[in-house]
Amino acid sequence: MTLPSSELTPDNCVFMMIDHQVGLMSFLTSIDPMLLKNNILGHAKTAKAFDIPVIMGTSWPTGPNGPTMPELKAIFPDVDVIDRPFVNFWNDADSKAAVEATGRKKLVISGLATEVCAAFPALAALREGYEVYVVMDASADFNPFIQQVTMTRLATAGVIVTTWVAVLAELAKNTSENGQHIGLLLSEHMGQYYAAMNSFLGSAVTADDVAKGVGLTGHPPIPMAK
Repeated sequence: MTLPSSELTPDNCVFMMIDHQVGLMSFLTSIDPMLLKNNILGHAKTAKAFDIPVIMGTSWPTGPNGPTMPELKAIFPDVDVIDRPFVNFWNDADSKAAVEATGRKKLVISGLATEVCAAFPALAALREGYEVYVVMDASADFNPFIQQVTMTRLATAGVIVTTWVAVLAELAKNTSENGQHIGLLLSEHMGQYYAAMNSFLGSAVTADDVAKGVGLTGHPPIPMAK
């Protein structure tokens, strides 16, 4: 496993969200589809929370891959999705130029399918001196075996394989300053944390203060995100 040169910060990375398309969501079964959806949205909202540049791309959107997830387009209404003819995102001039325009050398990549749409640009960027993270649980493949093979390939090549919660926590750094982002995003998109938050808001003396601080509204014990 490659040791990162430094921690992720909101100022040193760019998120590349590649081919999160509705057709691909329906047949990449290495992970439960609802879990995958929540992982992708939690990861996307992490970028939104910390104002990190996001580049989105699609391949064959008029074919079986389908259009970009509408939830992602709603999160990033001002981000133009780059439709490309190339299998490898990195081989598409517009896609690569969008990355270069950010001036950032840490790439946080997720994609469907992992073995191609995340792995190919990750390996290509490594060759050009970028530091590359692949968010494995915001990516998916045809079966768990392929996902495991791809993760091994990436890690062996020098990619930092990670998860969306690990990326969120690394960016947040300080719970006194950024605990709201952790509490809100995990409550929305991590089932176990949602259950824990429900229990807490339903019984704790400090429930109202915590709900207000995190940004949860509505009637405990059901936290309703803004």
